[in-house]
Amino acid sequence: MNRLGCLTPFGIGAGIITIIGLVVIGWFSGGAMFSPGPLSTQQRNGTPLGGVASHAAIGGDCGACHTAPWEGRTMAAACLACHSDIQSQIGNPATLHGALPDANVCMGCHVEHRGESASLTDAPLNEFPHAQLGFSLAAHQFTAGGQAFACADCHTPLNQNPRPFNAYDAAAVDCIGCHTQDQPAFMPQHQADFGTTCLDCHDGVDRYRNFDHASLRFPLEGLHQQVECGMCHTNTRHPEQFATTADTCLACHHEDDVHQGSYGTDCAACHTPSGWAQVTFDHSRTAFPLTGAHIQLECAACHQNQIYQGTPTTCVGCHAEPQEHFGQFGTDCASCHVTSSWKNVIFDHTFPLNHGGEGQIACATCHTNPPPNQYTTYTCYNCHAHSEAKVRAEHLEEGITNYQDCMRCHPDGRE
Repeated sequence: MNRLGCLTPFGIGAGIITIIGLVVIGWFSGGAMFSPGPLSTQQRNGTPLGGVASHAAIGGDCGACHTAPWEGRTMAAACLACHSDIQSQIGNPATLHGALPDANVCMGCHVEHRGESASLTDAPLNEFPHAQLGFSLAAHQFTAGGQAFACADCHTPLNQNPRPFNAYDAAAVDCIGCHTQDQPAFMPQHQADFGTTCLDCHDGVDRYRNFDHASLRFPLEGLHQQVECGMCHTNTRHPEQFATTADTCLACHHEDDVHQGSYGTDCAACHTPSGWAQVTFDHSRTAFPLTGAHIQLECAACHQNQIYQGTPTTCVGCHAEPQEHFGQFGTDCASCHVTSSWKNVIFDHTFPLNHGGEGQIACATCHTNPPPNQYTTYTCYNCHAHSEAKVRAEHLEEGITNYQDCMRCHPDGRE
């Protein structure tokens, strides 16, 4: 047989007919016979792009994406012709596609013809500049189970079928699901305090782990250590709001202020974090410093009904005059009494009380009159062995007529 028999007129004609048939079939099939596989049915929330709701709706129209070389347009340009919002992202480095160094090469991340339900995105997670979008993956290398993170671990809509177009949006990130498994004791209260918009505060660099409140201007002491964060940081949803949290006592304890503002706002001058009822007020800073037995008194002993201003500071304001005084000594109790004990008397007796050398003389020895003039009068005749008549006679001889006022001439009991 002639080795060139295929080039006979019959062979050439058969080849031409075959080519024409293939062209006709390809023409009417839209090129489907050359397709490597079905297109994805993923839809963009039902919003048509380029007149279709999904790539699969293009059918066999290969030219919708695979343009002819002579048209002078790349396949990426064909993608952006429909996905115009992606075109606008490319110029903004703060967006998903704007952060990519080669965003114009769509095929670097997106792959088609892998099936109706296959993912259209095939991007290596460790190569994506995630931190440029405001969330670093430095602390998200492995899941709580020790597995390497995949996009769908956080962007959970990627697990849906069909996958929504906004699966990579920040609002579609599920932090709660993973962290609740990893921190079951912490997350419920944290979620109750600060809500579920985790990305408002967290950026992936784990800056709040082992947070030390003592490093701030308001260290937590006493009972403050038991307070939940949300009790002070109410409605806090952004990092800058932590810095503006009020740190005065009244900001949280205004309902506990029984003084009703009469003592100002410096509650720490008296109260401590160990307990609101534990008062450390320095009474020496007032006009009435506490000394002696006064130190041991409860505040309410003098400040009844929690009234502080206007409390009497005189002795008779709290201590009624003893019956034995009968108004003889006035109200200046401190001239005789001291705060160590009411019975400790410091009265400066001008006459020596150890007169006679037998120890201190009892008051009634000289002050024999009954009240109310018991202490304003005195007699010397209870001790001295001489009568009043003899004393009178001896003093009259000396020309002394006021012989009854012995202390005028004998202030210390001696001649």
